[in-house]
Amino acid sequence: MACPMTHAKSVESEEAELRELLSEPTRSARAVFADDLYARVAHVCQSDSGSDLDLAVLVRHLLRRWDLRSVGVARVVLAPELSARVRGAASSVGLHEVRRDLWYASPWVPLWLDAGEVAPDGAALAGTPGQLRFQSVDLPADPFFTRITGHPQYRTPGQQTACRAVMSCAAGSTLIAMLPTGSGKTEVALCLAERTSNALCLIVVPTIALANDFERRFRDHYERLRPGTRKEDMHFAWTSHTPAHRRQQFRTAIQRGRQPILVTSPESISRALRDTLQEAASVGRLGSLVIDEAHLVTQWGRSFRPEFRTLEDFRVELLRSAESGGYEPLITLLLSATLGPHELQDLYTLFSGPGACNLIAANALRPEPELWISPSPTAHERMSKVTDALAHLPRPAILYVTRPDTAETWAKKLCDLGYGRTAVVTGDTSNDNRARVLRTLRNTPGQPPEIDIVVATSAFGLGIDYAHVRTVIHACLPETVDRWYQELGRGGRDGHACSAFLLTAPADHSEAAQLTTKVLTADTARKRWLDLWGGRVEVSGRSYLDIESSPGYTAPGSYNRRWNAQLIQGLVELHAVRRRYVSAEDAAQVNEQVEEGVHEWVQIDVQRFDLDKPDEFWSDSWAPWQATEWGRSRSALSALEDVLSAKAATCEVIARAYRATSETLALFRTAADHTDPTLPCGRCPSCRAVHNRPAGDPPPHPPQTWTIPQNVRPALDDLLAVSGVQDGLVLLASDEHDQVVPGLVRALAHRGVMHFAGLNGFDDLPTNAFVDHEPISPRQLTPLSSFVVYPAQRRLPQSWLNPWSRSADPTVRRNQTDVLLAPTTALLGEHRLVRDLRALDARIALEVLEG
Repeated sequence: MACPMTHAKSVESEEAELRELLSEPTRSARAVFADDLYARVAHVCQSDSGSDLDLAVLVRHLLRRWDLRSVGVARVVLAPELSARVRGAASSVGLHEVRRDLWYASPWVPLWLDAGEVAPDGAALAGTPGQLRFQSVDLPADPFFTRITGHPQYRTPGQQTACRAVMSCAAGSTLIAMLPTGSGKTEVALCLAERTSNALCLIVVPTIALANDFERRFRDHYERLRPGTRKEDMHFAWTSHTPAHRRQQFRTAIQRGRQPILVTSPESISRALRDTLQEAASVGRLGSLVIDEAHLVTQWGRSFRPEFRTLEDFRVELLRSAESGGYEPLITLLLSATLGPHELQDLYTLFSGPGACNLIAANALRPEPELWISPSPTAHERMSKVTDALAHLPRPAILYVTRPDTAETWAKKLCDLGYGRTAVVTGDTSNDNRARVLRTLRNTPGQPPEIDIVVATSAFGLGIDYAHVRTVIHACLPETVDRWYQELGRGGRDGHACSAFLLTAPADHSEAAQLTTKVLTADTARKRWLDLWGGRVEVSGRSYLDIESSPGYTAPGSYNRRWNAQLIQGLVELHAVRRRYVSAEDAAQVNEQVEEGVHEWVQIDVQRFDLDKPDEFWSDSWAPWQATEWGRSRSALSALEDVLSAKAATCEVIARAYRATSETLALFRTAADHTDPTLPCGRCPSCRAVHNRPAGDPPPHPPQTWTIPQNVRPALDDLLAVSGVQDGLVLLASDEHDQVVPGLVRALAHRGVMHFAGLNGFDDLPTNAFVDHEPISPRQLTPLSSFVVYPAQRRLPQSWLNPWSRSADPTVRRNQTDVLLAPTTALLGEHRLVRDLRALDARIALEVLEG
């Protein structure tokens, strides 16, 4: 998560410099500000970027920040030429001139919003010191984490647990990490890449913007850790824009084990990179597979991006390639901030095996957004609310709509109102223009921001990782709670407050209903299948279907492709057909047998042979599947409609979308408990109505439970024999910790103990160890064996004596050894350590271990 102030100048000096600029813009040199808002104001004042209305809104934002910071009325002197620009728009944005060129801003109190005591424009305060809403706990980092990332602390307990898991889980296993935005998922991937440092860590992302963002982060990371290396010489992203010579460089580096990380798309994996990756797996050069935004495997893969689903089959091929070469199977890491129970079950089905599939969940409602909801009876009234909000809310802002033509209409409306620093991003926007918008939205050294408002569809979502977005407005009704929550999550990624408005009109409901998942009826699906199968191409005994083809009664197009993709996906899920990868060479062979045009081939093995009959499969299997899919989609829209009608509390509806079901609890046991965020949030209309205040809860501590290799156990048989241990707990006693602890740490580490706790101030620890500076409770143990040191004057939890309590998952008993060192007079519950529990003298234990 980015910091709001990254420049060497202090907050006070930047503010003084900005005030000087506002009073004399022509005398000041072109100013460079680290603060996002200051950079926007300065750029508009000192260039022809932006209109008078843009300037007025930014001045209002500035004054409201200073108001809220000091709990008073801030004033600012503007140069005459700036005052002249602001006066024409002052009344519409709440600016007032006390006397000539002296301005203040009034609080925004819209009559159409029940704000109570909370300022709807309160996000203007963001960026000031001491106003972070995101609570990082700054846990002291394990030595391996500092070595890999350069960071001395973890951001959250969830990040700590996920990083420990990827460093110690069994080969061939799958980890699903559900971590809130700001938890540091990139560092989790870096740890996994380092674990398999002689092999490739393959990262799959859904968008070019996200691939480029990852490459930027990895360049910064490796430049920091490898002095003398230029970031411009390092390449990590394979996209559709990657030139041929760079692709060949990537292939060569992968073959030689010199490409630590490669970020790419599912489509590239299934086509251009397929053979290279299979060959790498067969010679031990592919160590791990990471799927970022893993919820899209379900949400996109089952409709218009079927390549997300074929990652399952390709992973199996990679595992087989590694096995055939005698190498360890790859580790799979699935990352997302938002995984509902349906997505979790789906990922488990696809990616479990050959090892275990473990969940690390640390879900929490985001503390940054202040949620505001106001449905309108007419489209005209909604337009009035949106324009009122944009005139008063802080920048930058994203205005979300559903359709590309609606985005263009809104952009024209904003232009007519006088806004100049606007841009549009929809699914129709080219990749180059999308990148340009994101570049000009950012404040970067030497390039101040030029865009304050982006009018967008959901295409401007994933990969749009600019930290300082302050306002997100939905002038539409998203079709799912998850889409709404994902998109409002574009705001406040710096950990500071943001404003999130949901402003709907009656027509939005039917528009949202059109976006819910439509599933072909049994009869239509059968006819489409017969048409697809009838048009198959046979090559070397294999059957290929073209999902770009259109039945005789429809025209080609993207929706036709979606129907074909959905049909095949449904048949795969119902075990009627099996879908296989199609290599570039296979596709070329098939294309030789058909006319030129746009083709997309899938290889199909038919597993049921009654698909041509109207009954049986289609009525008995397809129809129930259709009903389930449609019902799930309709329920998701109904949940958001309940929020609009106030039938349900807003934060409760959001939490319900991610709450574990009995099915997910059965799959992931206690780990699934942490998918349910803490309520109430204190920042939604429902909470404000009953005066629930934000709880300020710290980030959740997920249970540290995952599957480790079966052969990972310390060699402690001699110590166990001497101590008379029972149930894997060795009790040691000493009143001379300073004298015995260093030797015990060295000896136990040499014997294979990996987790050390209670060693604050002790630096001589193995670099691959898990280290907690303070003593831990049994529930904080990892799956690995531990050495825990308790100081004097501490009563130890009696739960240490219960072997089931020493597992983060009480349904699974750990098969490890825990060594506990405490003073001779210590109490373990009500038991004396030496007198009642016969703890072994620590010096004797050290002699045994060193003997």
